[in-house]
Amino acid sequence: MRSPIVAMLWENWRLTRVEAAWRLGQGIVLGSAAMLWLDAGATIAFWIILCSNAFIWFSIAKLNGGRFMDGYKPGFPFYLLYSRPVPTFVFVGVTVMYDALSGVVLYLVSAAFVGFVFGQPLPMFSVIPWILASRLAYTCVQWSTPNRIVQWVGSLVIYPPLFLSIQHSVGSPPQVELSITENAVMILVCVVSFVLTVAGVARQRRGDFVAVVPRAERSGGYPDWLVSMFRFPCPTTSATRAQVWFELKSSGLPVVTIGLAMAVVIFLLYAISIAVAPARPAAVAAPIMFGIPLLLFYFGGNAFGIRRRQGRTYVSAFEATQPYNTAQLAGVKVVVRTACVLAALIAVGVSLWASSSLVSAWTEWMPGGQQVDARPGLLQTRQKIGDALGGLTGYALAVPAIVTSVAVAFLVASLAAFTALRARYSRRVLVAGLLLLLFVLAFALLAWATKRGIAPEFLLHAILRATGWIALAAMALTTIYLVWSGFAGRALTVRYACGALVIAAAIGAARLAGMPAMNVAGLLWLVLPILTVSFLAPWSLNRVRHT
Repeated sequence: MRSPIVAMLWENWRLTRVEAAWRLGQGIVLGSAAMLWLDAGATIAFWIILCSNAFIWFSIAKLNGGRFMDGYKPGFPFYLLYSRPVPTFVFVGVTVMYDALSGVVLYLVSAAFVGFVFGQPLPMFSVIPWILASRLAYTCVQWSTPNRIVQWVGSLVIYPPLFLSIQHSVGSPPQVELSITENAVMILVCVVSFVLTVAGVARQRRGDFVAVVPRAERSGGYPDWLVSMFRFPCPTTSATRAQVWFELKSSGLPVVTIGLAMAVVIFLLYAISIAVAPARPAAVAAPIMFGIPLLLFYFGGNAFGIRRRQGRTYVSAFEATQPYNTAQLAGVKVVVRTACVLAALIAVGVSLWASSSLVSAWTEWMPGGQQVDARPGLLQTRQKIGDALGGLTGYALAVPAIVTSVAVAFLVASLAAFTALRARYSRRVLVAGLLLLLFVLAFALLAWATKRGIAPEFLLHAILRATGWIALAAMALTTIYLVWSGFAGRALTVRYACGALVIAAAIGAARLAGMPAMNVAGLLWLVLPILTVSFLAPWSLNRVRHT
């Protein structure tokens, strides 16, 4: 309270400290993993650490509301400072410089640590102008105006040149060498972005922008036009059918629609690539690197409909007060979301398979400056997949289909339980995540020390075996507690528990039939996670609904 500047810095730190720990841990752990297990580990580690710290603080940007997918709501987030007797230049300068310099500090700490530990130095101070320019440019686009169109257009105009400017400067081993002209351009971008941000926030503070009519309250899920695209009446003959109808309308069918849209986009990318060669990398990489992971981890997550609003995470009153058993409710939500995600994945897979045949119509393509045409390799891979699938019998095709369905259901239930636990026990989940990151980092460092001959190899194997058995014991005890607590809190039913046991036993028996020599540890690693997640999903939903 001695100085407005110190108070604003403290406020920024309080808002970003959790995200700072997450970004620091992500850069160090993923960068260390790339150094250990990939041939071009240093280059990949550099890009991981750089991309982890190249964007503004999302924890500050979301103060205005909005979602990550649409860039959050544009406009200066600290609008409460407008009524305080502090010059606009001061509070904008403090926020913008904190955002930019903190990103630089995080990058330097992560790069210095990873480079020192693995003996492969990463670019350090030569990247600072680029990080400052990217962060200040993004804050300018995001905060200088409340117009979303300006935000989108500005992002498309600014970011591709920035990434291209550093992409051609990265060598192997990674070494960033910006010319004097490029450094001057980066400094100019920083100055212009800062001036425009101050001018735009000053206009917002004076109220010079035209007031925007507030939008109607949204459900917090998918857009209304997407939810209302499919109109069919709600069945009234059964509560289960009505619940299935609600899940399909609110989230299931929008996921299928998005999957169909992705399938159309994939086909168009491959078709456009016949004449437009620069579109070919996106056609090949986008479905595998972005499309399928997006369907699985983003649209397949949050099956319980947990909502977020500024300052809190909660379940809606409609979900919390339904006269429905928690186990049945969780089961319906997970099954419907799994079926819709599988339908979307099938649409994307069919489109990818049909579109890949268009590669034969491409002209000679040498991606990344390589001297080898990439088309024969893509067509050969497609031929191998077709021959492998065509030679299977109906029973052999049914087995991977069932395994894939169970895997997707397991992922959907895990993400739903994690979202509910984060809403109910946010700090405990954060601590558990940080401890897991620290353990992974320590294990990676031990593997590196073993590879260099510093630590004995038997120690690594002993710790790995002990960790496996400890994790199995923890899952077994957790499952027992969840069953006891679920029945005590009436979150579980006998039918649900028996169904989970039957599914886990059937998967274990099928695995034993396919691999008779499978050991006990392998069988437990297959069955216990399924049981744990099966009982954790209704338990976590019950905690959110009734506490």
